Amino acid sequence: MYQKINSETIERAKRVNELGICVVPPLNLFYYYSILYSAECSFKAFEFYESLLTHKDVDPIQLVGAVQEAISHAGNLSFYFWNNGNSKMKKEIKEYIQNRSSSLRKDFNLKDDSPLKNRNLRNTFEHFDEKVDIFLINNIAGTFIPMPIIGKHTDLEEQQLNKNFKLLDIQDKCLVLLNNKFFFEDIQNEVIKIYDSAQKMVKKHG
Repeated sequence: MYQKINSETIERAKRVNELGICVVPPLNLFYYYSILYSAECSFKAFEFYESLLTHKDVDPIQLVGAVQEAISHAGNLSFYFWNNGNSKMKKEIKEYIQNRSSSLRKDFNLKDDSPLKNRNLRNTFEHFDEKVDIFLINNIAGTFIPMPIIGKHTDLEEQQLNKNFKLLDIQDKCLVLLNNKFFFEDIQNEVIKIYDSAQKMVKKHG
């Protein structure tokens, strides 16, 4: 059962916000372990993708699936560090979440130019079925390519009538989902950095 927000929750969040203490030991370990999980999942998915590249005649579904899984977990990571809450939340809860995100960014030494800050990275995989709905509704003409394919992301501009569900550009390390591009080399490097830091933090504070 999910935790519910009540008047006591709001009052506690307000007091913590006023004190400016954010996340303190040992409560920070809840976040460190959560971050470690998502970072490890993304890291291993990228590793699996790279191992697939060493084989001949690999199914594009496997290649695209591995990269999509890696990026999906990286998107989950992003929420821990860049989360402003949502418009339906009480302001005290939103402020608490924002302070927590800021605190974790400092712990992991993440800057605003981090590739994980990309809002599309966080939002693309949420309610993905609904995004497919809108993609299909908005594109009523053209050549629809429903299966994952290997190709060049630069060809998309020349083939605007093609509606690509999933395209992987191996050379430029770019995954295209619903015609949105994700260059994943920098994402992978950031995941490796966070994974390494999370392991050290858990070992130090756990």
